[in-house]
Amino acid sequence: MMNASGLLNAHFHEMQADFAAWCALYADDAVMEYPYGAYAGVSSPLKGIGAISKSVKGFLDNVRDFQIEVSKVYRLEGEDAVFAEFTAKATVISTGRPYNQNYILYLLAEGGKIAVLREYFDAPRVITAFQPQLNAGKS
Repeated sequence: MMNASGLLNAHFHEMQADFAAWCALYADDAVMEYPYGAYAGVSSPLKGIGAISKSVKGFLDNVRDFQIEVSKVYRLEGEDAVFAEFTAKATVISTGRPYNQNYILYLLAEGGKIAVLREYFDAPRVITAFQPQLNAGKS
């Protein structure tokens, strides 16, 4: 049975290597939250692996050359949980723009599965990379 640190490593690896294996890391009733997601039009919270996998798959299907670099992992005492600092880089397929993001992630494990995953990110960077530009002044 994996602990939070093992689940974090598997989360980052399987997200790109084997999406079905990635889904299996999550409890059926897991919750994924993006506290600043609403500012970028990202739904939150997502409840259940069905909603979580649909959202993450939608993101992954719209990027290429997706790379994650974990800079620091903090283990929490008293619970099976970790915080992580990481960066992500990709090119957004629908806009052709680069996506460069800094994240803070909280992962809580229960029974060897991811029960809660919460990602903090800079919403304006999401908007800049993913939303189509308006053609100002054109009629």
